[in-house]
Amino acid sequence: MDPSGQLAAHFFREHSGRMVASLARVYGMAHLDAILDAVQDTFETALTHWRYHGPPEHPHAWLSQVARNKLINALKHHARHGHASETEGPLHELSTTDPDPELADEANTDGQIQLLVACCHPALSERDRVLITLHILCGFGVPELANALQMNREAVKKALQRSKALLRQKSPKLGQHRLAAIAKQLPTVCTILYLLFNEGYKATRNSKGIDFDLCYEALRLAKLVRPVATPEAEVDALLALLFFGVARFPARLATYGDWIPLEEQDRSLWDTALIAEGFHYLDQAQRSGYAGKYYLEALIASLHCAAPHFAATDWKTVHALYQLLENLEPASALIRLNRLIAQSYAQGPLPVITELAAFTVDGSPGAAFLLAATKGHVYHRAGYAAQARAAYEEALSFAQNPLDSQLIRKRMEATVAK
Repeated sequence: MDPSGQLAAHFFREHSGRMVASLARVYGMAHLDAILDAVQDTFETALTHWRYHGPPEHPHAWLSQVARNKLINALKHHARHGHASETEGPLHELSTTDPDPELADEANTDGQIQLLVACCHPALSERDRVLITLHILCGFGVPELANALQMNREAVKKALQRSKALLRQKSPKLGQHRLAAIAKQLPTVCTILYLLFNEGYKATRNSKGIDFDLCYEALRLAKLVRPVATPEAEVDALLALLFFGVARFPARLATYGDWIPLEEQDRSLWDTALIAEGFHYLDQAQRSGYAGKYYLEALIASLHCAAPHFAATDWKTVHALYQLLENLEPASALIRLNRLIAQSYAQGPLPVITELAAFTVDGSPGAAFLLAATKGHVYHRAGYAAQARAAYEEALSFAQNPLDSQLIRKRMEATVAK
């Protein structure tokens, strides 16, 4: 992608949610489909216009104005052709004298929180709340949603259609959602931000491996939620986890673009200021006595960040923390796999091989890849070269990201060398 395209993609990740929130505040959730189409069309226009004319002096203002104009034109078109479902509300809402969405967004920083609360409507299932919020507020497409929630893509499409129809009916105006309502939906909100960060941490559709915009957007939204979260401890723990993750970014990718596994990372590249920020929020969560999922994951991340080198990691404590996590979420294949990896470092690889060999997953490519890659890693360390190569070959067949494929090939070469 050329520099103009990269800039447009960056602004889509950073501003599309803000633009949807602003437009929804001004024109209402009844026009949700038209708003989403206008925002999407605006970024497609930017890709073409900026490529030939260069980016404008104020890209965010340009995007906001173009989106507003496209929305007004679309709503007027629907009104003229009698599409009642798209023209609910008084026609004066389509006037060019309406408040400018960008200015409304700048003046009312709770706009995205209002939209977040609306997307977490109690009439939706928890899964659908997560789906619709990641789609509307965070710009997730169907492939990213399917990957994040391990769902079939057709099921994702149907769930989005159903959820948008309900929001149009149940949440016509964002103004009716009080910020205090965020407390009732806090677990779902934290899940959404957690999945948003995870998708950026290992991006489904980004050939560079990490989608930094998604990760920093998760951080920004978490900090936006914190002042209105009750209690704050769960958000504090989540913020700690996110800061620990972001701090390691400089060491996760090689200069030529390949993944660098944790055991090979140059820890002098880790951002100590961000690690300190993570410990600050971890301490805040600890003071409250909170000990949920995000706190346990943040504790594990803190142990990695505190270790001067890989061999110095307190694997016994990491293993114990993963056991606690597994008790909280016994159905999570990812937690169980991480627990087995930690156990293989705490006790050696041989004690976990029997359990790992009997491990099965639901068949989704992402889960199948992680299981096969984990088997290959543990078998290799145990000295079982043939089994390791077979597991790595299986992992290659499930790899969805070119960086994953490259890492597996390198590990296969290492089994031959050994």
